[in-house]
Amino acid sequence: MKTRLAALLLALALLCGCAAQRAAYTLPDMPTVDEAPSPTPTPEPTPDPDAARYGSVRLLKEPTVLVSVYLNDAATGSIWTQEARAETQRCLAMAVEWIEAQAAGHGARTELYYDDGSAGSPLQCTYAVQSRLRGGVDSEESAAFLDEMDALCATLDTAELRAQYGTDNIGFLLFLPVRGTSFTMAHYADDGFDFYHEYCCLYRYDAYAEQIEPESPATYAHEILHLFGAPDLYEGSADPYVDGELTAYVEQTYPDEIMLSTYDPDGENVYTAIEKTLSPLTAYCLGLVNSCPELPLFPQLADVEPGVFYYGGAAQDLWPGSGVIAV
Repeated sequence: MKTRLAALLLALALLCGCAAQRAAYTLPDMPTVDEAPSPTPTPEPTPDPDAARYGSVRLLKEPTVLVSVYLNDAATGSIWTQEARAETQRCLAMAVEWIEAQAAGHGARTELYYDDGSAGSPLQCTYAVQSRLRGGVDSEESAAFLDEMDALCATLDTAELRAQYGTDNIGFLLFLPVRGTSFTMAHYADDGFDFYHEYCCLYRYDAYAEQIEPESPATYAHEILHLFGAPDLYEGSADPYVDGELTAYVEQTYPDEIMLSTYDPDGENVYTAIEKTLSPLTAYCLGLVNSCPELPLFPQLADVEPGVFYYGGAAQDLWPGSGVIAV
């Protein structure tokens, strides 16, 4: 996951897993497409005041719509074929089913609406991206790209979509047809009403694979969980309450935790299943449970507000009377 501040300054890129950097690659030829550039969308009015904390996606226990957007870069011939889209839909279905099963294991019910490949689904669309896609290991997409995606998501968040699914909670899965390290742009409470719409950027190919390999279902699940407030639990996490001591604890206590790594023990992708778990710690951060065994061990976890991210720094009362404190 990338913080807004870091991404906009192009100063930090965090990995979705913990595998070491691997060898260089050569992408296969992509088909070309004669696709006219789409107009730059105009954002809709700012949502309700509670969005200042949560953003467009709130708690995993609440009904949520996930809209799939396939980005085509006609300038370089990098587009989504029907075959490639079908593969992403298979991985997405596996990720959602895994999330639902893991939440149920913690006694919580989820209700996620997503693109299952049905013809005419309102939860999928294509878009001719104007900003050049960078991809790569760091996946430091340009500020112009992030601005364009903010505007695109605002346009796709329609009253019709909210009415059809009966929820105001909407997140976006942006599929990039290049090789890169997938990341999520989550809303931070410190930003108030800015950067309201939350989205995952999921690359077609894994930047760390030795051969040309698609992103794994585990990566999809990892990034989607960021939308609901799950922190990265690996070394280098930007979440202020995840320090080296907590990371070491997770590595020893929950070695299969999905927010620790998306790879198998050998550092390889798995495509037939998601062989990971959702620990009580992550379930607590997601608001699936009210407590976790780690609270007495790591006092900083008492400041966690389920489903909400903060940049950290000096404590300040962001909303007078609300009791919400940034830490």
